[in-house]
Amino acid sequence: MRRQNTTLVRIAAAILRPVFRFGMRLRVEGVERVPDQGPVLLVSNHRSVLDPPLIAVAQLPGRLHFMAKKELFRGPFGWLISRGGAFPVDRGGADRDAIRTAREVLAAGERLLMFPEGTRSRTDALGAAWPGAGSLGLAEGVTVIPVGVTGSDTWRRTGVVVRFGPPIDLSGLEGSKGARSQAAADAMMDGIRALVGPEAGGTA
Repeated sequence: MRRQNTTLVRIAAAILRPVFRFGMRLRVEGVERVPDQGPVLLVSNHRSVLDPPLIAVAQLPGRLHFMAKKELFRGPFGWLISRGGAFPVDRGGADRDAIRTAREVLAAGERLLMFPEGTRSRTDALGAAWPGAGSLGLAEGVTVIPVGVTGSDTWRRTGVVVRFGPPIDLSGLEGSKGARSQAAADAMMDGIRALVGPEAGGTA
């Protein structure tokens, strides 16, 4: 796991925070629900390329790691985002290296951002959840916090709201490992759906 450049992250946060707050009218709700200690898996809907930095700024001062499609790591931009907490994922299939890195992040007691839908949604409805996020949430000691982002793709008209929900209880899930992972991912989407509301397709 590549360690974040904390100086770079602080500089980026100092620049982005006023831009998001005043330029995009960012409003943050429920951030006190994010634990200060221990491994935390933040799971969110995904409508815009702006979602990762918006969520990262919204959950400050905690550090945040997240997956980003491998194509973004070509050239100098890849160097920048990797030092900012991103690591590559091949979205064409099950990327074992990315999952291993995600497990390392959580094992180190860090915060990890995942999008259970796997990619950006192109419609107003929430997409189906992939089991990968569910398997990470089932790891011992991990606290799963749902995040609902609204307005990141329409911010010029609507502003942006980032809502953090209460921890998701994944205890008591039964069945095979695969079945429990899928059930956990579905529970994550239910938690997200409760936060985004009908204006973002949350009831779909």
